[in-house]
Amino acid sequence: MEQFDQRLRAMAEKEECIVPKGFDERLENVLDELPPQKKKRGLGAVKGVLVAAAACVLLVGTAFGASPGLREVLAEALGGFAPYAQEQEDKTYTIDGLEFKVKSVLADDFTIRAYVEVRDPEGDIFDKIDDLTIPTRVSGGVDVPFVHEWLAPDATESWMSGAECLSYDAESRTALLVVSTWKTMPEDMTEAAVQVRAMNSYLTGDYEEVWRNRWGRAIPVEVKSVDTTVLGKDTALVSGLDAEEARLSPLGLTLIFHDYEIHRPILEGEALNGTDGANVSVKLADGSIVEAPWGGHCGIFLPPYDENSSRVIIMNFREPVELEQIDGVYIGEDYFPIK
Repeated sequence: MEQFDQRLRAMAEKEECIVPKGFDERLENVLDELPPQKKKRGLGAVKGVLVAAAACVLLVGTAFGASPGLREVLAEALGGFAPYAQEQEDKTYTIDGLEFKVKSVLADDFTIRAYVEVRDPEGDIFDKIDDLTIPTRVSGGVDVPFVHEWLAPDATESWMSGAECLSYDAESRTALLVVSTWKTMPEDMTEAAVQVRAMNSYLTGDYEEVWRNRWGRAIPVEVKSVDTTVLGKDTALVSGLDAEEARLSPLGLTLIFHDYEIHRPILEGEALNGTDGANVSVKLADGSIVEAPWGGHCGIFLPPYDENSSRVIIMNFREPVELEQIDGVYIGEDYFPIK
C-alpha cells in the first residue's frame, strides 16, 4: 500500500494534479470494502485493478482544468459559438504563483475572446478575494498587433479590453475567465497572446490588489478568425445610419463611421458616458430576435479629428448568427432590412 500510494502521488505530480485533503483516509475506506485476496491467483490482479480504479475516482476533478463544473460552465459560455472556437494547446503556464491554461479562442475582424482556466495551487490568493465573479475583480485582455495603416499611414488606434470570471470551483481552486479585446484585428495573428494583469478585492472593505502579473507575461494563442461580410453604402443599414460600412460575423455587428461625430445620436446615446445607448438586435428569417448588446467601442482616429477621423462601434451577439439568416437589424425602434 505504501509503495502504491507513493506511485499515485508521483502520477499526480506528473499530471499537475493536487492530492486532496483526506485522500489517504478515503482510499483506505474504499480498500476496506474491496473483497479480500483468496486462494485464486487471479483475484489479486482484479483487486489491483479495483484499487487503481478507486484511486482514480478519488483523484478525478483535482487535476488542473478537470472540474466537471467548470467544463459545464465553459460549454454553456460558448453555447452556439463552440463550432467557431479554436481549441488551444493543452499547456499550463505558471505566472506569479497562479497556473493558467487557455482553453478556447473566438475572433472576427474586431473582437477577440479567450476562455482561460486559472488555478491557485497554494489556495491563498483566491481566498483573499471577496468574490472573484464580481466585475472588476479581474483585469486583462488579449494582446494583438496594431494595424497602423488601416486608414492612413499616420493613423492611430484605440482599443478596449477586459476580463471577467465566469465561475469559480472552490474544490479544485480553479476559476474560468473570459478575456476580451475589441479593436481592429490584423491579418497576421501569430503574435496574439492572452494577458491577465491583476486581481483585486474589497474583502476588507478597502481596495486591495491581491495578485499582479509583475512582469507582464502573456500566453501565446492560436487564432482563426471567423468569416465576415462587409456591407457597403448601398445597403439600408449603412446608408440609414450615415455610416461608411458595416461588418457582420457570427460574433457580432460592427459599424464604422468615417467622421468623429456620429450623425445618429440614438446609436450611441450616452453609452460612452456610462449609460446605455439604443437597443440593437437582429431579426432572423424565422422571425426570432437575437440581441446584440454593447461589446466595446474602439476608435481609429486620424488627426486633427476632422472629417477623416473614424469611430468603430462593436456589438457582440448573445448567440451566433449567420448573415444568410438575417432579415434586418433593429437600432432602437428603427428597422433596416438587410435583404
